[in-house]
Parts: sequence; structure tokens; C-alpha cells
Amino acid sequence: MFKLAVVILMVAVACNGFITDGLGSYSDHPELLSDKTVQDLTNYAVKTIFMGSNPFLKNLKIVRVQTQLVKGTNYKIDFIGEPVNGISGQKTTCQVVINVGLDSVQTILQSQCQTS
Repeated sequence: MFKLAVVILMVAVACNGFITDGLGSYSDHPELLSDKTVQDLTNYAVKTIFMGSNPFLKNLKIVRVQTQLVKGTNYKIDFIGEPVNGISGQKTTCQVVINVGLDSVQTILQSQCQTS
């Protein structure tokens, strides 16, 4: 009985790192930088974030994509763009988190942008 308990404990300890690293945490996906779905999500975020204001962005460049599996998938996207009506040379850097639910509904969970 003692040997069985030791084996179960060893398996639990070994699996703990795998479980915590795989579920609930974000993982980088450089292969998604030019993915059409990620580009569409980025355009959706720009239109939604800047709705009703004038500083729409042009020349968007996605610089980092991370995903997290939850109910659906969270996409954490970092991108840079140029304000359409901004001063020449200005850049706006943004990070958005968009959830794409199991029903394919897109929801912006977080967004932050800074123009410099």
C-alpha cells in the first residue's frame, strides 16, 4: 500500500508542472504573426477601440501573438500602427486581449494603447 501511495505522489508531482504550464497560461505563437485570423482580430480591435474617435491607425504591424485556452481562445496581440491624422513619425503601440468563444463570438477583454 505504501508503494502505491509513493507512486501516486510521484506521478502527481511530475504532472503538476505539465498541467500548470499548459492550461491557463499564455503561450507565444510567432507562426501566427501573419495569420489571417489574427489580422482580422487586430483590425476588429482597431475599429472597436477607436470607434467614435478619429485616430484610426494605418500600416498595422503585428509584433507578438500569444494564446490562452479557456472557454474558447484568448488572443493577446501586440501591434504597432501609425495614426492616420497624427504627426509624421508617430507610432501607436497597442496590446489587446480578444476572446473568441466556442460559438465564435469575439469579445475584447482588455486593450491599452500608447502613442509616441
